[in-house]
Formats: sequence, structure tokens, C-alpha cells
Amino acid sequence: MKIGIIMHPYGEKKPGGLPRIIFGWARALMSADKKNEYIIFFKKTPEKKPELPGKWKIEVLGEGRFWLDRLSKKESCDIYIFNTPVLPFFWKPKRSLTITLDYPYKYLSAKNWRERFFRIFLGWYHGRSMKRSSHILAVSNSTKQDTKKFFGIPEEKISVIYHGYTDICKVSETSLDLPDNFFFFAGTIKERKNVFNIIRAFEVFIRKDSDYKFVVGGKNEGVYYEKILNYTKSKKIEDKIIFLGHLNESELSFVYKKAKALIFPSIVEGTGFPILEAMSCGLPVITSNIFGPAELGANGGAVLVDPYDPEAIFEAMKKIAYDKEYVRVLKEKGIEQASRFSWINTGKETLDLIEKICKK
Repeated sequence: MKIGIIMHPYGEKKPGGLPRIIFGWARALMSADKKNEYIIFFKKTPEKKPELPGKWKIEVLGEGRFWLDRLSKKESCDIYIFNTPVLPFFWKPKRSLTITLDYPYKYLSAKNWRERFFRIFLGWYHGRSMKRSSHILAVSNSTKQDTKKFFGIPEEKISVIYHGYTDICKVSETSLDLPDNFFFFAGTIKERKNVFNIIRAFEVFIRKDSDYKFVVGGKNEGVYYEKILNYTKSKKIEDKIIFLGHLNESELSFVYKKAKALIFPSIVEGTGFPILEAMSCGLPVITSNIFGPAELGANGGAVLVDPYDPEAIFEAMKKIAYDKEYVRVLKEKGIEQASRFSWINTGKETLDLIEKICKK
């Protein structure tokens, strides 16, 4: 069997969660597969050839508006894996598996008419692509339910497979200049990541304990970032917030080991790499009681809070800062919960699903 993987996005100098998931999923699948051949399709020629196991080769489709339709001109595959719910506009593969993470545009308000129009188009295109796909792979049960609700995809056409994670704390560290006591956020600074409400909660916390700081690791630019900066200045707490920018794995390894907790209460999130990474390191996690994070942090593995309630986030911070026994139990349960997820399982389950689709 010949399996095609559309590897996009790929090759970003500072990759966020989506590129890391896409590459990790491909590597996990190919590691589990000892018999099939793979064609890795790129939009443009990668600067660095990916390190992947097994028998595979690269095909470059080229850029442009309908670049995915060029798949029809390339060597044929028995099944194609699309890592987002975006299939070719004109050409329909005989078999395809579409991986979907979440649909934040269905929950967040548009800022202007252009953004509103784009979201309408994106929702239409996502729905059309998933209806044309042979099967949908959702990264969480929450994403599965949203796929049914927003796009009318039948239950039997959607499977849930959780992704794995890198055991970050086994990666060699790169030291950073950090305070002794700090809470940590990892991720792109966007509205759906809820950094503003974390800072509002932290503002309440430092009124009681001024020794703490809040460290933010992630791409720091844009209107939302400027809003956060202006707020910290207006509240005169800018000296308590440290923006590190993008962190690589060795830097993350260092920060996870030094932080008091990871604060990750997303408003909309299908999954959450940092949740699993932090729990596996024995770092307490405060995350959302909705969507994918609630599934990853289940079984007492993380503190689940209402992401819209800064007071709830503050109370969780306070509990972790001052209750040593609570933290000890939380660390143990976090490590146990993280152990339920692995790229090995992801690869095996995805390969089984592909084989079932191809037998139909």
C-alpha cells in the first residue's frame, strides 16, 4: 500500500503546536508501519529534509491558490492523509483521512467584516472537505462533538485518536535567566489561549505574594499582545511579567523544571501539547475544564478551571503556591495521566484506522 501525507505547514523556524503535531503524527505512523511505502507531499521544497523512518520519498506540489489539486498529477497513492480539514478544491482522492484539531473561529467573535467573511468561507470549506473525505480523525472527543455539531458529519465517520508528546524533561537543558518563583505559560499569545485572563488572575495573586512572577513563552506580537502589554502597564505590574518569546525544546526543558506550575486555561483548544509535556515533567498544570484540555488533564492529572473566571484561576494558583501536600499528589497524578498518551499508541491506532478505511 502507498500512503500519501500532506506535510503542511512544515519547516517553520519557530514552529507552533500545529506543525509539531503534524510532524509528530507522521513520524509516529511511519514508525509503527513496517510494510507500506510513503510519499510526503510538500507545498515547497523543504530547506531541511525531514528525519523520518521507513521507506518514503518527497514530492513537491508547488505554491499557488489551488496547490493541493496538483496531487492529481503526481504519483497515485492508495490513501491520502490531510493534516487539516482542507482537501483539494477540484480533485477528490479515492480514499482520504482528514485530521482535525479544533474550530476556534466558531467560538470567537470576528473583529471586522473581512474576518467575518473569511470565517464563513473557512467554515464552508472545512465542511465541504470533511464531507468529501473518507474518514475524519479528531484529536479529542470534544473535537469530534464539534465536528458533528458544526458540520453535520455522522458519528460513524469520525474516530478519536489522541496524539503523543515529547518527553521534554529528558531533553538536555539550555539555561535561562529566570526568577526563583514563577508561573509559566507556553504557547502563541492569541485570544483563544486566554493569556489576558491569566494575567488578571496573576494580578490578584501578586497582591498577596509579590515574590512571584509570570513567565510567558511563545510568539509575542500582534494586537492581542499589545493589549496585554498596555494592561500590565496600566496596572503597574509590567515588571512582574517576563516575555521570553519562542522557546525551543531544550529551553522548555529548563523552564518546565523550574516553574511552579503551567497555566494553560484556553478558551478554545482541541488538544494541548504543553499540558502533556508539563505533566510528564511532574509540573502541576492549571488548565480549562472545557474542550480538549479537560480530557488531557482528566483523572486528577491537572487542576481544571473555568477559563472565563480569573478568580478560579487565581484560587488554583494560590493552592499550588501554598499547599505542598496538594502539589505532591497533583504531580503524581499528572505523571500517571501523561503516561496514558504516547506517540507509539498514536502511530499504531492511526495505522489500524488506515487499514480499515482501505479495506472498505
